Amino acid sequence: MNNNNYQQALASLQNIGLIASDFRAANNSLNDDSEKHTPWYLQLFIGFGGLLASLFFTGFLTLILAESNLLESTVGLVIVGLILSALGFCLFNTASKHHNLFFEYSAFAISITGQLYVAAGLFFFAVELPLSVWLFLIIQSYLTFIIPHVVYRLLSASVVLGIVVYLFNYYHLPELSLGLLALITAVTNLQRYPLLRRVPRQQQVYAKAIISAFAYASAIVLLGVSVYFIAAEYGGSFDSLDSYGDTFVYNYYLAQGLLTLASLYAALLILKRYQVKLLSATGFIIVFAIIILGVMSIYVSGLLATSLIIVIAMANSQRVLLGVGVLSLISYIFWYYYQLDTSLLLKSASMLSIGIGLLLMRWVLIKRYFGISKGNGEALTVANDKEHLS
Repeated sequence: MNNNNYQQALASLQNIGLIASDFRAANNSLNDDSEKHTPWYLQLFIGFGGLLASLFFTGFLTLILAESNLLESTVGLVIVGLILSALGFCLFNTASKHHNLFFEYSAFAISITGQLYVAAGLFFFAVELPLSVWLFLIIQSYLTFIIPHVVYRLLSASVVLGIVVYLFNYYHLPELSLGLLALITAVTNLQRYPLLRRVPRQQQVYAKAIISAFAYASAIVLLGVSVYFIAAEYGGSFDSLDSYGDTFVYNYYLAQGLLTLASLYAALLILKRYQVKLLSATGFIIVFAIIILGVMSIYVSGLLATSLIIVIAMANSQRVLLGVGVLSLISYIFWYYYQLDTSLLLKSASMLSIGIGLLLMRWVLIKRYFGISKGNGEALTVANDKEHLS
């Protein structure tokens, strides 16, 4: 494809809303020839290989240091972990400059081992909660921003968001977790280029890597947390005593309301991309459909969360995220249906009602939207014919 055809195709895609209008400037700054990217599937294999190697390396290093006093105190474990993390950072930089897979494997294994030692020092010794959690959150966040590896950033960002969820639970604010994760997912996936425009041009490659890591990590953690909350409904893990002796009960209505608001914000961003007004008939139908789905899935929050991930993936043409969302939806339905908490007849009735409601909303949306589009098209054709005859 020559440059003229490329520019025409890019303009057409921008006009119909398939890509952002500021794609050209951001894309030119992000596609720097000096940066060589390894394919994502190779990076994934490197990540899994590094995880496996880190387990062996951790056991080997622990046996060597077992005779010393370093492993018997919090300070010693944290110092060893930080030294290994710094060594992994240096190896990552060397691997990125020379494109050496051996250094990359070694850096991944050493970095993960360092984080395991830091976690062991903070959680298994005298450091009390929540101070140990906050310290580990700060260390993990810092490493997320400085380690130049996509798989490491994805895992580290997932750990950071998981710690945030844990802190919400610790402070008896678990209802905020779903809404916050959904909001981060929507912003990092749908507002990527507007966010990059606020970053200096020389830092946009780095900023894109960080945003991408949190985009996928927030989606993965959102899927996991939404399923965990459903399990907590029957396990009673959120029914506990707080510091004042009062019983704490998880508020499903508040959590689902925040998740629904985040889903509405994501729908607003998608409608804005396609130049569809929120006060239009299509906008009203989409908002009404999201609200109805949120109400019907108050105790099945994984349904709304997986639907949100699938819609965002389809809007951004992210095949990996779409595959994760579809697989999570199918697995979630099987997991929810075959729990031995209530009768299968009751679950079948609830899932049947949700399915019928979704089909009705789909029928109304298609009929209303395509009916309006067809009517507008016919009116435009008649007007053009009259203008041509006159």
